[in-house]
Amino acid sequence: MGQQPNIRIGIADLPRSTAKPGAAGRWAPDRPGDLLGPESVPWGGAFGTPGPDTGYALKIAEGRNLPLVEGETRADLVAAVAALMAARASHYGRAPMVADAEVAEALLGVGTPDASWGVAWIRGLAHDRHALHDLVGAVDADALVAPLEAVQRRVAAGERLMAERPLAR
Repeated sequence: MGQQPNIRIGIADLPRSTAKPGAAGRWAPDRPGDLLGPESVPWGGAFGTPGPDTGYALKIAEGRNLPLVEGETRADLVAAVAALMAARASHYGRAPMVADAEVAEALLGVGTPDASWGVAWIRGLAHDRHALHDLVGAVDADALVAPLEAVQRRVAAGERLMAERPLAR
């Protein structure tokens, strides 16, 4: 629609071009600690072996029927099972699943007649991440990735699949 001749338009009301930002400049990692690509992401050792969706281990562990022995709390046992589930699943590069919970329970002796030996490991784990790291590190590495039947056979034979808990820090 055209402008009526009797209406004056001020300079502020005239159409004007808008500023368009230029193209983004090329980015390059130039700070210490910048990662150059996926291959430079730290892995293993003190950095751990991350797996996808390891938090799902808590959901699975919380939904399981875990029999407690004297001296254990449910929160501590759930934390222990979830930590072992996450470690096992990350070894395979996948998210935790129920089979990991079954292996973790077998490693801890949950539901066995002599389940009381695991109480020393379980006590206080829910609130101590260092103790959780110690627990995962104390488990026999071959047993952690073994099939459930193999772990159950070894536990039934009286074999302890984890080291003694170190003295409190």
